[in-house]
Amino acid sequence: MPVAAQVRQRLARRIAGEISLSDSPGRTMRKWREMFHLPQIHLAEALGVSPSVISDYESGRRQSPGSKTIKRFVETIITLDEQNGGQVVNAFQRMMGVEIPTNIILDISEFSQGITIKQLLESIRGQILTGEELLDREIFGYLTVDTSEALDVLSSTGFLKLFEATEDRALILVNVLTGRSPLVAMKGEIKPSLFVLHGVEQLDYLTIELAKREQVPLAISRMESVGGMLRRLHVLRKQTSNERH
Repeated sequence: MPVAAQVRQRLARRIAGEISLSDSPGRTMRKWREMFHLPQIHLAEALGVSPSVISDYESGRRQSPGSKTIKRFVETIITLDEQNGGQVVNAFQRMMGVEIPTNIILDISEFSQGITIKQLLESIRGQILTGEELLDREIFGYLTVDTSEALDVLSSTGFLKLFEATEDRALILVNVLTGRSPLVAMKGEIKPSLFVLHGVEQLDYLTIELAKREQVPLAISRMESVGGMLRRLHVLRKQTSNERH
């Protein structure tokens, strides 16, 4: 089986399994729809249903989807992403070898072409704290992770795998208290090209010192909400896709 087909099949199984096993399958469907950057109306059109059907599933007003509905949903969101350049599927391809739990992932994407760290930070109101001299470094995607969830399920080895999956990419950590815990696990040659923290209550001085020691740019996003930041990232993703074409 070709590599692309293997990735597609494994990702489809992963998404379907997460929806099927979820206590709130509709909410999980919404999570994946949003992770694939699909408005309800576009997904509904591809499925041949009204947007209200999608809304009813996601809100829990409609009975939990059966296996056939889940399979069709999964196949459709993957197909639509492939038609749009495969930015999400390609991003997950990098994740397959490290088996990062999908419940900690809020958003993920590859860029159609590299952009600078400065461009990404400008789009999400990022303030650079360390590594100002690296603002012109190119990055090729991003991964947004719920830190509170990650700290519950990832060991130090799990964080190292997360860093491996985001080499040459930005790792964006939300729901951050001080930022120290993830950076403590950062050792070795393979690491993200940029750390962005969102929602920091009190930045620990050691967090900055760890970033300096590992020579990884560290920034804080000043966006008021996670949702607002994710919307800005989606716009940036579209811009890189449009520039390519």
